Amino acid sequence: MYYIYIPRHGFYLQHFAKQMFKLPTELAKHLEQEIHTKLTKAVEDQAKAYNKMWTEREAKGEKFHTTFELNYRGRMVEKPRVWREEANAGYIFIKFATRDNNQPDYLRPMTCTVDYEGCKRNAKIQAKHSIGLFESRINGHLAVTDKIEVISLRLGDQNLIHGFVAGDTKDAEKFSIHTQMIWNYRYGANSANGYLTQYVQFRSDRRGAKQEGKTVLQRLNEQEKQAKADAKKAIVDQKNLVKWEKFQKLPVVMEKWVDKEIKTLAAIISDEGLADIQKQADRMGYKFDREWKIKSISKDIELHNTLRNDLRHWQNDETGLKALFDKGVDTRNKLKEMYGV
Repeated sequence: MYYIYIPRHGFYLQHFAKQMFKLPTELAKHLEQEIHTKLTKAVEDQAKAYNKMWTEREAKGEKFHTTFELNYRGRMVEKPRVWREEANAGYIFIKFATRDNNQPDYLRPMTCTVDYEGCKRNAKIQAKHSIGLFESRINGHLAVTDKIEVISLRLGDQNLIHGFVAGDTKDAEKFSIHTQMIWNYRYGANSANGYLTQYVQFRSDRRGAKQEGKTVLQRLNEQEKQAKADAKKAIVDQKNLVKWEKFQKLPVVMEKWVDKEIKTLAAIISDEGLADIQKQADRMGYKFDREWKIKSISKDIELHNTLRNDLRHWQNDETGLKALFDKGVDTRNKLKEMYGV
């Protein structure tokens, strides 16, 4: 087993040793709380600034703000500011004045409040993302044969996690991974997406015994890749199973069809059938090659007989039919094409 030391609380948490690093639950919770606190503060500050600005506008008797934009001639022109985008993004609820048709006047926001539930949801998402990045950075320095003995990490007051993870290699050599992660928010128009962006930066290095072999992160990526491949294969296998269940019924269905085809072909080269063909040839003025016709139709009958014999065999023993299916002969038309019928 190993121990996790959390300096802020001054105690160790006991865990069983694992090769894969996971951020301690205590730190994960504090990280989420830190993100939530700072996000909420940023949104509250924005709401406060908006409310102050809009109140001052109303006190002046104005009904909209103006902004400067480049026109098609490349000149800066003053235009009324539209607040529609702010109403549909971010974590504030805006109350607008209404027009005569009871539709919101996006030129005239009156007051806004904070979407606290939205902040809470986003904090969970951002914390999960940050934790995943932090864990992947540590696991990128851990070999699959390394054993973690100590996790000593501190959640600082300036959007910072720092400390080290230490342990032994398979040869009992000591190593430590020193790391720090810092994140910050940009909220509002200056953020990358227009309302909220969290930036995360890492610094980390391994000291002591060198990392040998595959890293835990590489192993995790391989496992994830294999899991996706297995899931994809399972879908294909399921489709093939459904296809096979349909295909394995062909021996019974196709035997009836083959019997009918053989009878039709036999009728063509019967005395009556050949006589009819001869009459047609005489009527249309072409020479009828009786022997060639008999030979050609007889060959077709032979091919159909071969298929019928195999169909009858597969009704009691599907081995041969399954072998063809696995090779790609998996439809009625492909089976007919294979036998030349």
